[in-house]
Amino acid sequence: YRGTHCSPGKLVCSVGNSAIFFVNVLGEQNTEIRDDMKQCSSTNNYRDRSDLTVTLFDNTAYTLHIELSCVQQSGYGSTYSQDPSVFGRNCRDSRYLGMWIDFNNDGTFDDNAERLIPNNWYRDDPRMTQNDISFTIPQIDGRYNVGGQHRMRVILTQDARNRKACQNTGYGEVRDYTVQIIQTPTY
Repeated sequence: YRGTHCSPGKLVCSVGNSAIFFVNVLGEQNTEIRDDMKQCSSTNNYRDRSDLTVTLFDNTAYTLHIELSCVQQSGYGSTYSQDPSVFGRNCRDSRYLGMWIDFNNDGTFDDNAERLIPNNWYRDDPRMTQNDISFTIPQIDGRYNVGGQHRMRVILTQDARNRKACQNTGYGEVRDYTVQIIQTPTY
């Protein structure tokens, strides 16, 4: 498992933009990623949440459940709150999601083999604050898809051009997690 990965870049958060409110992936062996951390940074909206780990079987389909919210200013200065109930009224419409797992642990996220949400996936419906997105863990082959711990990156951006695993700019949010991939048991 490689601890250093390409920089996600400098996505920022501001009033009126979408933000990640909740991320959930149910795994095997009573594991799950359950991330309800709320954040909004006007300089670098990245969170390393690799302390959250989920175990997944190879050659198996799973669901990423993600909830989005609208960033609203509360009080004075640069204090922000995230309120999913006002998401449809004040947020910008387009929301592009990206998700990658570094299956070969080379520190990069290959768009062809490691992107798990299709590049054409997006929602322009301002009322769509919850999304369940299916993804499949490929079979462990020992070369391109190795077992063990891997970095998973989730990106939310308002610009399709910035939906890439590394070197993003603009408005959005990036979170990294850890997935433990093991072979599916045979019974």
